[in-house]
This record gives sequence, structure tokens and C-alpha cells, in this order.
Amino acid sequence: MLQKILSRILGCALLLYGSTALGFTLIEFTNEQSTPSNKITDATSAETEIQPIAAAIRAQLLSHRRLKGSGGVAQAGRLLAANTPADSRSDFDPLALVLSQASGAGGGKSGGGGTESLWISSTSNSLENDFFRTAFYGASHNLLAGFDVTRSDRYVLGVSAGHEASNYVTSFNAGNQKVRGFNVSPYFAYLLSDTWSVDLILGYGDFDTRQSRTIGTGLLSTAAVDSEFSSTRGFVSTNLTNVSAWGNWNLTGALGLLASRREQDAYVERIGGTTFTSVAGSKQTIEQWNLVGEAAYSRGASELYAGLLYERTRDPVKAQFASGEQPADDPDSVVLTAGWRHFGKGLTANFVFSKRLALDQVNEYGFSMMIRVDL
Repeated sequence: MLQKILSRILGCALLLYGSTALGFTLIEFTNEQSTPSNKITDATSAETEIQPIAAAIRAQLLSHRRLKGSGGVAQAGRLLAANTPADSRSDFDPLALVLSQASGAGGGKSGGGGTESLWISSTSNSLENDFFRTAFYGASHNLLAGFDVTRSDRYVLGVSAGHEASNYVTSFNAGNQKVRGFNVSPYFAYLLSDTWSVDLILGYGDFDTRQSRTIGTGLLSTAAVDSEFSSTRGFVSTNLTNVSAWGNWNLTGALGLLASRREQDAYVERIGGTTFTSVAGSKQTIEQWNLVGEAAYSRGASELYAGLLYERTRDPVKAQFASGEQPADDPDSVVLTAGWRHFGKGLTANFVFSKRLALDQVNEYGFSMMIRVDL
């Protein structure tokens, strides 16, 4: 099973980055009522599905510091710091000095920088599309658990697994949609210098969708059109990150790339037990680059921070109707974040609120929390 999943992850990565001429996906509809729910929600919710996974993993790699008493292994800013005694956020030694120490100095768990950690993260997002021809609203939830390990001063290697669930009321076709599935994501980060790091995240997910829409069958009479199908999703994300510190302030900047591919099986819509219509299988590809900026103020063992994530989608999925007013299909969006981190001895906690901005017809709010324990 694990070998199958890893092979699919690598296959998705090759497909996503091996193609140099992927055009945008155009989805054309006759009218709102004849449109299956997922045809609209999939075009809007891709970022809502993937970003919580990528953000949670980056939080482990890039945004906190590990403590193990007086001989702790430290991690600060958005990259691994290595072996230096650390009792609070404010006593962090510059990475350049840390890297010049012998690998056994200050020892971690094994005296040579080795340490293992377990973490759990929960994210909830509220999503609404308020354009009358594609209107829907609902929420998605993501529960992740992960394990990572270091065996030197320069890298982190780990894997996470999680459960995803989303429920939407699809007003545009008087219906609903429920999605359940799992995801698995191996990840890796490497320290390039005292201020620069690079990370790579791969992801694979398998999902089951149940949905319904309502059609008119006569004068003052309607019928529910039901369907269910399976789908898979792969993604790859990589980021180049820089960290600088001035007193109690830590400033972080990162440039990243994300690509995802969704493959949906063909399915049949039914009224009762009778086949109503058949829907062909489909593939959807998204390529996106992003720019991150964050400012954090540390005091004692805690810090407050605010960040901004700019996303630019190349050739976005476009939903288009045969006539009439069309959806905006914005290629750009901005996510504003604000949160609090606490760094205890062997325990790290992170709480963050988010709000997606700069989209004409989409509103999104999110909250996530993370607890990490060093073993």
C-alpha cells in the first residue's frame, strides 16, 4: 500500500513539473441547474484543500523552535538552527555561529544533532462563493498527524498523514456536496546557509464524493439527482526561504511554487434508482507561485506574528456559461494571517487565524492550531 502511494506521489510530481505547455482548463455549462455540484466547487476550493496541508508542514519545518532544556536542539525563524543550548526564544544564537560548532556540541538526543518529533494539526476553513450563478457555501476540515527526524545540523525529513472532510450547500443548483478522504505527504527541508533554506513537500490524496442537485419535473414538482464518485489528488510544493532577526523581531520572506493535479472518475447521476445522465471523467491541473512575508515579535517563550501570502495562479480553471453574466475566476489572491506561538521545553504550540482577500466573488476564513512534542 505504501509503495503504491509513494509511486503515485512521484508520478504526480513528474507530471506536474514535466509539462511545459499546460493551458488553462475551461469548463463550459449550459445553465446552473444542469450543473453537477463538483463542477463548480472544484474550481474554487483547490487552494482551500491544499493550503492547510502545505501550511501545517511548513509550520513544522520553518516557523518554530525546539527546546529540550539546557541542552536543547533549537529551531528558529523558518529553518533548522542545529545544536545549541536554548532556554527561551530570546537567547537564540545566530545560525552562522551554530553551524561553526562541532556537530556534537550541545548535543541533541543522540549528541550529534539527532532528534525526533511528533505533531498534530487541525484546520477549519469557511468558504463562500456569492456569485448568483455559482453560489455555494460551507466548510472544510483537515486533521493531520506527522513525524519528522533530524540526523545532522542541516536537514529535516518527515511524513504526515491526515483526514479531510468538506460539506457544501450548492445554492446554484439547489443541492449539496460531501467529500471525505485521506492524504499522505512526505517532506524535506535543507539549510543552505546561515539565513537561507529550501523545502520540498509532496502530497497524495484519495477521496469519495457524494452530491445531489434538484431539477424541475413538472408543474410545482421537483426531483433530486444524486451521484457519487472517487477522485485522487497529487501536489508538489517547494519554497526558498530567508530569515533575518533584529532584536526581538524576526522577519521571514519566502518564494514558493505549488502545482496540483486532480483526476476524477466518470460517474452516473440517478433519480431514485434510475440513471438520469452520465458524466465523463476529468483532470484538472493548477500551477501557482506564491510570495510570503511575516513579521514576528518575540517576548519570553512566546511570540505574536502577522503574515501575508500572495498567490498567483497560472492559467486558472475557468467556469463559463454559454450566455449571460460570467464568474470572475480571479487568478490572484492574498491570504492575511495573524497568530500566536508558544515555545515550551519539548513542546511547541501554534494558533493562527486567516482571511483570504482580493477575490471578487469568494470569501474564506480559517483557523488552525498545532501541537508538537519532541521525543
